[in-house]
Formats: sequence, C-alpha cells, structure tokens
Amino acid sequence: MDVPSQFRTNRFLASIVFMSLLPASFAVAQDPLETPLEQELLTLLTNEVSGQMAFNNLVKLAGAPWMRDHAEFSDTFYEAEQLLNLVHSYGIETVRLDRYPGSGTFSYPTAGEFWIVEPEPRRVAHLQADVALIATGSQSGKVTGELVYLPPMTAEQIEQLNETGAEYAGKVALMWSHPRGDLFESIDALGISAVVSFNSRDRYLDPNEVVYSRGGYQDGVNLHLGMTVSWRQWSELLEDVERGQRTVVRLRAELEDFPNKYETVFAWIPGTEPEAKGVMFTGHLFEGYTKRGTNDNMGGPAIQLEVLRTLHSLIESGQIQRPRRTIYFLWPNEISGTYEFIRRNPELIDRLSINVNMDMVSEGLRKNNSLFTMSETPPQLASYLDGLAKSILNYVWRTNDIVYLPDSPRGRPGGQYFPKPMMEKNGSTDAFRFYIHEATGGSDHICFNNPSVAIPGIEFFTWPDQWYHADADLPDKADPTEMKRVSFIGAATALVAADLTDDRLTSLLDAVSAFGYARVAERGLPQALALVETAHGRDLEVTLHTALNRVNAALDREIAALQSIREIYTGSDRAQAALNSRINQWRLYREGLNTQTISYAQLRADELGVALSVQLEPSSEAERLANVVPAINPEVKRREFYLNRYDGYSRYLETHPNAIADLGLRGEQTRWILNFVNGERSLTVIRNRVAAITGDELRLEQVDAYLTMLEDVGWIVYRD
Repeated sequence: MDVPSQFRTNRFLASIVFMSLLPASFAVAQDPLETPLEQELLTLLTNEVSGQMAFNNLVKLAGAPWMRDHAEFSDTFYEAEQLLNLVHSYGIETVRLDRYPGSGTFSYPTAGEFWIVEPEPRRVAHLQADVALIATGSQSGKVTGELVYLPPMTAEQIEQLNETGAEYAGKVALMWSHPRGDLFESIDALGISAVVSFNSRDRYLDPNEVVYSRGGYQDGVNLHLGMTVSWRQWSELLEDVERGQRTVVRLRAELEDFPNKYETVFAWIPGTEPEAKGVMFTGHLFEGYTKRGTNDNMGGPAIQLEVLRTLHSLIESGQIQRPRRTIYFLWPNEISGTYEFIRRNPELIDRLSINVNMDMVSEGLRKNNSLFTMSETPPQLASYLDGLAKSILNYVWRTNDIVYLPDSPRGRPGGQYFPKPMMEKNGSTDAFRFYIHEATGGSDHICFNNPSVAIPGIEFFTWPDQWYHADADLPDKADPTEMKRVSFIGAATALVAADLTDDRLTSLLDAVSAFGYARVAERGLPQALALVETAHGRDLEVTLHTALNRVNAALDREIAALQSIREIYTGSDRAQAALNSRINQWRLYREGLNTQTISYAQLRADELGVALSVQLEPSSEAERLANVVPAINPEVKRREFYLNRYDGYSRYLETHPNAIADLGLRGEQTRWILNFVNGERSLTVIRNRVAAITGDELRLEQVDAYLTMLEDVGWIVYRD
C-alpha cells in the first residue's frame, strides 16, 4: 500500500522525531551518581574493599615470573594451592580445588642458557632469570655457531640464498621474528641450527622486556631451537655482526613433556535461595603453564578474591544481609579450563543469570597509557548486565575524576579534588577512565556466551598493556588504587544482581533503559537511516525494509535486556508492574522509530521521484518458517562447545565437503545463525537478527537449509 499521508514529513521533522519520542522519565535530569544501590551501601563497600590487600595477594600469587618447581607437575600448581589457602585464610569454607587430568601433554622448559663464546665469553641470558628465553616449540639441545643476520625476507628469497654460495649450515640466525610455516621450512633448508629473535610490545618504551614467543621448531630437520632476548640485547648483537665482528654463541635448552591437567579453584557465597539464578565471576588462573603474568592474569583472581572477602566480611558481621542468590567465583585455566568446568558441572549453569569476567584489570592506567574497558554482552544474549555495569562504572568515574560538568559532584573546596576518592596510600592518584565497546572474545566470558552455554557475559579489561605477555608483567605495573576501584565495581555489580529488591528495581530499570537508548541512538537508528540515505530508485523499497529490520533488531535487544530482569527480581506485584510499565514504554518507542524511518524513506522517495510501498506480503514459506523453532540438542548443550570439532559435523563434511559453499553462506553468517539458536527464536527471527548484524543479504531458505544440516549432524533439534 502507499505510505499514509501522516507519514509524510520533511527532513527537519524526521531528524527531531528521535528526541521527541524519548519517554518523559528519560528526559528528566538524573543524579550523576545514581546506581541501583543506595548510597549508604556504596559507602560501606568503598570503606571495606582494600586495593592494598588485593595487591598484596597479587604479589603472593605472582610476585615474580619464576620457573615452576618440578613437584608442581605431579602435585598441585603453586597458584591453585596458594589461592585456595588465601580463601581459607579469610574464614571462608565454601571453596574447593578441582583437579582432573587433561588430554595429551605439554612441553615445559626446565633449563636454558645463552652465551657469547667469541670474541669474549659472556652470558647473555639464563632461563631462571629470563623466563621467556626459550621460544615455545623448541626442542632440547645444544647449539654452538656463528651469528649471521637474516633480514626480513619471503620464503622464496630465503631459498635463493642457497644460490649465493654463502655457507649457512650450523650457524645461528639473528631474525626479527621467529619463523613458522613456509618461512621456517626455507630457513631450515639453509642448515641454520638456531634462531635468536626479540619480541617486544614497544621496544623504545621498555627495551628490556621480552614477550613470550613461539616458532615452528618442532618440525625442523636442522633447526630445532629458538631463543628470545630483549630488543636492547638483540640490537647490540646485530650491531656487532653488521660491523663485521665474528660472534660465536652457545645455546642450551632442556624441555620436558608433562601430562596435561586441569586445576580450578571454585568458591561461592551461598544465597538464601540457592536454586535461584546467581552471579558467576571468572578470572583465569593459568594461561598455559609457562607464562606467569602478574596483571595477565593474577590480577583478576586477586581482585575477585577481594570481592569475595569483602562481601563475606560484611555478611558475617551483619552489616549487609545475605543475598538471595548465590555469588560464584571460578578461577581456571583460561577458556579450556572453563569449558571443562562447565562440562563437569552442567547443572550449575541453570543457576546462573550472568557472568562477569575479569582479565587484565589490575594495571595502573597512567603507567600503561590505558583505559579500563568493558566488553558488552553479545546481541543474542541481551541482558540487564550492560546497563547495570555501566551505572557502577559511571559512579566510579564521576567520583574519581575532576569533572567540570555543572551537575558534577563536588569534593572538598579550595582545589581540584576527586569528589568521593577511592585511593590507596601506596597506590596512584590517577583519574578513573573507562570505555565500553561491543562484545569481543579472547577470554573466559566467551565460554558463557557460547550458544551451547548461553549465559550473558561481559569482560572487564585494561588496554593497552605495554607489558602484555611479557616477562616484565610484574607487580610494579599494577596499582592498588585501581585494584580497589575494580573490586568495588565487582562487589556492587554482584550485590544488585544477587539481591535485587523492589526498592532497587526502579534504578536498575533506569540504568538498563539509559544504556539501551544510547545504544539505539549510536548504532541502530543511524545505521538504519544511513541505509535509506544512500538508497537509489527502486532499491529504496527493499532498503526501507532492511532499515526497519535494523531498527527493530536494535529495539528487540533492548526490550530483551529489560525482560532479562525477570530472572533476578522478586516477582512481586509491584516489581511486575514496574517492569511491564517500562517495557510498554519501549514498545511505544518502537512505534515512534518505525514511523521516523518510514517518514524519512518517504522523503527520499519524493526526492527520487519513485513510489514507495511500506508493506510486503510474506510468502507462504516465510509464514511456515515463522513457526519453526530450533534448539541446541540436549546431548550437545553444555557438553560440546566447538561445532567444527564435533564428530558428527566432521563426518558430515567428509561426505559433503561443499555443503557450506553450496548454501552460499559465509563463516560469519553461519556463526551468527548458530548464536541465535536458543529454543525460543523462530527461523524468521533468526534470519532477521543475523541480517541486521552482518548487513548482508540472507534468505530464509539459506537459514533453513543450514539448520537442517545441523539437525542431520546432531547439533540441533526442533521444538514441537
């Protein structure tokens, strides 16, 4: 049908519809310090959490990047035992250490040295002091040879060196990075016996740091050993070689293979309603077993230990009531250990509302030239957690920064002071700055965001980190002040999610709605209007429906975030009425944004001189698929996490190698399709959401065919 006359407007009116449609309650100025927690409780938490105690525990867990004691490989790793003892030291008995074997083995360096033999004997590095010396992949052995410089070259250029007549067999190459793949094969063929490289985050900021490295040395015929030194050491060696000095080095490495194992410390604060959905904190205790970083990631467990100690102390002393919902703390091997814990405890996942992951959160912001960041929950797992966490982050910012806005809280008179400072005597006086971005991966929150688990998770993170994965990731880069603030953020977030009273609900609704309005205004609506803006001629009609899908996907996400509060509220008549009222507010907002989008499309149609039809009649196939609802197979859910490693999928692709290509789907599309499978969304809804996220054309038939394939594989089932 034609666009009704009431939708006809001009560009100015279309541009102001967004603001005029904001609910009145949102337009009212809010207290800049408002959070779902009452100020008395915020003050209580501020006074109880100790960044210095968290820092002290950080030093106990990772005071230096020492090598592991041989007994740890057959008994318990140092960090796991120490963390368990620290929890017990606070009188907390609800903690356990889970230990179980993993598959395969891992290689661990036990000894290593790097000597200059000529022109004058000098030891360059020793593994016990230089823990990142031996590149992962190296094999045990001894090498003595003359240093030669191999500048950055392609594999083909390396192969051509054989034609120059130069002798490389038995020599040690100075290279800008450790070789892998084709480049490694070419260097190995030259007869090079070892490689010395450097690896640094910023070689001019800290010329002495060494980042843990790896190469392809496990596959070498002649080349078995790689060593990594600092930029300063490497550049000095290069200067000597380039000025013609004959330099002979001796390298020695010893590595042993040990059985893989999992060690996970798991603690909890019991709620008064233990079966209700609670909060899961995660912070990885191990990232492999070789690299042992202070801020990556002993800082996460140390800060969460302080959250645990703070809440336990306040509860036991009667200063706060025991929360209704349980608060859990999981400290595993990164990602693999979290998946293994979920696999062994699938029933626990049903008792979770959210996951808060902390990875690299103890760094001093000024020292690292960094920001504290938050990775949102992903769009398929819309949650109140985004808005809740933002409100707590905002509170810490507004109270620990010199903010000049008119509504800024004020501290003591006579100068520029933080209004409500959270600082430690031995910590920094840095301002707190944060940044929130779309969901990313790379740490344990992805285990919960996995569609096989489907618990919304965020990640707190600090970036950049100038000593990330380096032997210089030491306590001097951490900041007790920052650790106090992050401990406060964790404790406050947990208390709201674990004990949402009716009195706190209104402020949580405000926080979730405010976050949602900003996200729609910054992403969904501008993206939709930009599509209409760039449409031409007959494309406008199709583009309008693409734009409307984009707007409605954004709005559905925010409404779902509000609806997720049902998992944690009291369910009283008062709570239900407040939540339903806010959801209805958003539904009216949806009508307004759809009107705006259609009105702007009509304006564009008038400019282009084309007719515009708003309504498309769905096909009979589309109507059928609107009632087809896929779900993760119960035999897979919380037991299998990687589709491409699933036996059924591998067998299917062996007999149907072109299955995905024949569907015309890209990898990003198949991942998002699977992400949105939750036993509630129909194929039509899944198609619409994935199309909105990827921005690519996606037909219902493609979604249907792909999920039918996964049904054949055994990964999904269909709900009746």
